Amino acid sequence: MLNEAAAGQPTRLSPQFAGLLRFALTGEQSHHGSVQSAVICGDVAAPRDPEVYWRAIERSRAAYPRFGALANNIGPCAFWNRPREKPTQVKHDTKALIVSATGDTRTAHKGAVALHGLLPSSKLITLKGANRHAIYGLYENVCVDNKVNQYLATGRLPANDRTCSKQAGLQPR
Repeated sequence: MLNEAAAGQPTRLSPQFAGLLRFALTGEQSHHGSVQSAVICGDVAAPRDPEVYWRAIERSRAAYPRFGALANNIGPCAFWNRPREKPTQVKHDTKALIVSATGDTRTAHKGAVALHGLLPSSKLITLKGANRHAIYGLYENVCVDNKVNQYLATGRLPANDRTCSKQAGLQPR
């Protein structure tokens, strides 16, 4: 569809794709984007000069004609308050709960496994068979949600890594 539109051919957006664009380009469902912005924008200050973003857009046009402008455009971090503290430095190890799906479409599961290997005190919860990102609280997997909720309620990591299975017939929210 994007190739057809870029070639000047008439096309019609599917309702799903139209919803995805509204999510990416507007405040619709901002409770998802706001959390991500809080994490990303809270780490380091972003440039506030629009020219910085314009130059990045121009540099990306040849290699990424469809999404270069979107990915390199000014975003919420340019208007965010400067971080109040220095970024956390993880030197060798930290106790962390890592949650990953084997088919995550945004952050590959192999990256979660690699991070777990670099942090020996961490625990890994793997959701096997789910092809989606952001599984905790959204995918409605009882195994994942219970383990994460227990960690959030107590501050204690599970005793062992855990592999959870995708629940048959479940449609994520």
